[in-house]
Amino acid sequence: MSPVIRSNWILVALVMLMSLAIYNHFRQQHDVLSPITPLDTHLISRIEIRHNGTITAKLRRQKDIWIDAASGQPAKNPDRLNKLLHIAQLPSLYRFPAADHDLQAFGLMPPRFELKLDDTELRIGGLDPASGLRYAQTGNQIHLISDSYTHYLSQQP
Repeated sequence: MSPVIRSNWILVALVMLMSLAIYNHFRQQHDVLSPITPLDTHLISRIEIRHNGTITAKLRRQKDIWIDAASGQPAKNPDRLNKLLHIAQLPSLYRFPAADHDLQAFGLMPPRFELKLDDTELRIGGLDPASGLRYAQTGNQIHLISDSYTHYLSQQP
C-alpha cells in the first residue's frame, strides 16, 4: 500500500471518529434539555388558544376525541391538535427569569398567542433576531424554543 493511500485511509478514519464524537456530543446535549412544561400530553383534557387576547379555539377531550367547546362537534384536524400538544414538550433551549426583564421586548406583553393546556398557560411571543428561536413564557420563566410548531396556533382547529 502506498503512503498516499495509507494517509487517505487514516484521514478517513479520523474524520469518522470526529463525526461520531460530534454526533454523540449533540445527542447528549439534547437529552439534557428539559421541556418547557412538565405536562404529560396524553393527560391534557382542555385546550384554549388566544390570538392577540381573543379566544380563537376552545377544545376539550372526551375519551380520545377532541370536541370543539363552542359547537360541540368533533375537531376536524386531530393531527394538528397533537402538534399543538407537542408545544408543551418542546425543549427549552435557553431559559431565564421573566421578572428580571421587560416582557414587551420579547413580544410577551401582550403575547401574540396564549396556549392554555388544562391549567398551564404558555405565552408565545416574538422571535429572537439572532437565533430565530421563539420566546415562550411559562410561569416566571422565559424560554427560547424552536419555532417549528407555533404556526399551528394561528390555524383554526
